[in-house]
Amino acid sequence: MPAANLAILDTSVYVDNLRFGRFKQEILDLKFVIRCSAVVLAELSRGARSRPMRRFVDELAKNLRVIAPNEREWIQSGQILNRIVAAKGYDINKTRELHFDVLIALTARRIGAYLITCNVDDFTAIRETLDFNLVCW
Repeated sequence: MPAANLAILDTSVYVDNLRFGRFKQEILDLKFVIRCSAVVLAELSRGARSRPMRRFVDELAKNLRVIAPNEREWIQSGQILNRIVAAKGYDINKTRELHFDVLIALTARRIGAYLITCNVDDFTAIRETLDFNLVCW
């Protein structure tokens, strides 16, 4: 299967869809094979306060192929963040906030997947330093 058929949904898409049903039809209409980022699962797990939400995260992990950042990507993520912070002047809180997003972008890039997000500002800033396929909803 060509890599162009792969996509990773960012945490923001899952959260907005779960809270508001915002992307229900878009997700159903996707022409991609969805892969799940281990980083997205970690973010979703961190915020899963209810039993149904925890079940949802467990089902994602069971039903989708999970892709995790490798050692090289962890190292690269720090270097990329350093460049972004130097260019944008972000504070330590924003830097921490972006770190997982950079890891998600690096993972999507490695497998040739599109990264689908509604977190336009952060991923656009990352894309100024890192080339990857980005779809913003």
